[in-house]
Amino acid sequence: MASSLSGKLKLPARVLAEIRRFVENQDMSKPQIKISPGSSNGDNFSGDVFRVIAVPENGVVPEDFLADRSISQREMHLFVKLAPTSELRRSLYKTAFYFEREKYMYEVVLPRYDQFQRHYLPKDEVFNHYPQLLMADLTTNQEFLVLNDLKREGYFSPYRAHPLSMHQCRLVLATLAKFHAISYAFKDQQPKEFSQLTSKLVETMFIEPISEDMTHFLQKKIEYGLRTLPDDNETIYLKAHLRRFGDSFGANMASCVGVKNYGVICHGDTWISNLVFRFKNNKEYEMKLLDWQMSRHTTPILDLSYFIFCCTDEILRIHLPQLLNEYYDNLIRRIDELGSSGIEMYPKNIFEEHCQKYMKYGLGLALMTLHAVTCKSTEIPNVTEVLENQNLEKLDEISDFLVTKPAYIKRMSGVIRDAVRFGYI
Repeated sequence: MASSLSGKLKLPARVLAEIRRFVENQDMSKPQIKISPGSSNGDNFSGDVFRVIAVPENGVVPEDFLADRSISQREMHLFVKLAPTSELRRSLYKTAFYFEREKYMYEVVLPRYDQFQRHYLPKDEVFNHYPQLLMADLTTNQEFLVLNDLKREGYFSPYRAHPLSMHQCRLVLATLAKFHAISYAFKDQQPKEFSQLTSKLVETMFIEPISEDMTHFLQKKIEYGLRTLPDDNETIYLKAHLRRFGDSFGANMASCVGVKNYGVICHGDTWISNLVFRFKNNKEYEMKLLDWQMSRHTTPILDLSYFIFCCTDEILRIHLPQLLNEYYDNLIRRIDELGSSGIEMYPKNIFEEHCQKYMKYGLGLALMTLHAVTCKSTEIPNVTEVLENQNLEKLDEISDFLVTKPAYIKRMSGVIRDAVRFGYI
């Protein structure tokens, strides 16, 4: 490992050399480089992330380069994603596959979608709600991606444990509608090319037959969910619905990801740590989507359900039917703007049918992730160290502890109640 010129954190020597070469090619010779953590404990499991600042040789490296400040020198702000090297983490999180998929999305799918939109939309209307990939290397056990750092551009990550507000929720759904609309118009006008693009997006998480290890893992999540419901007559029917869903947990999830009719290219990982917002006049006015490594070809309902059930609370979901209708209206409008007929490409009755059949996917993801979403980063040991030490028993201990926290119990029980109330399970 080789350290940066400034700062205690380290990057692998080859990664630091590539960053230095990139910066120098941008006419910044002999740059000073400083590294800082790129996320909080519990935000990233599949890799390690860092923020990097480069300033000229005679420049000043700020103590806190993420703080709001006036800048009187040239600076480059980068975001670095490193693949883990431990066999356990690489196996659990399918490292090689997901780094390859994210690179594919940034280098192939998103640029092609950008090009397609520009035939119909002015530049400021084009969907570009994602960071720019600056360099990537997929050498086995040494994978890394370098992107522009959106935080320096004014984007912030909401507090992970807090559910999003109605305004934030509407902003996310409107952004997803813009993204999903591209697939429908592109598929309509370029069907062969759309088929080629999606042929690379094979499913890897929920594949039948579901393995014994995965089945055991999912059943434990059902047990966690059941514990959030009190033992009284009012919750008997909730538990019955959840158990029925759990009896075929893996098959239920596989049935959702396998939908291709009326399908789009989905982001695939719409949890709160992958959403960043930018303010204008003390109000969020724009958001972007991070981490495209789990993108898949399936119904857009999966992006919506994951987001709705893992990033909002029971109070906000009172308005779920209204929010879904707003998403649909935005989707149809944007498909029309892109030169195709939205109603023909995704009829309202099909959308409603998909919601009824596949919103359960969000329940499944909530069961799998909400204990990590609702916890504070200080409440758990360093997750990266636990994984690097290949301590699966410790991971189970962490999960067993987190599901006892009031925040998890409140959010998870609310998800179960809503999944039943809306008829999704």
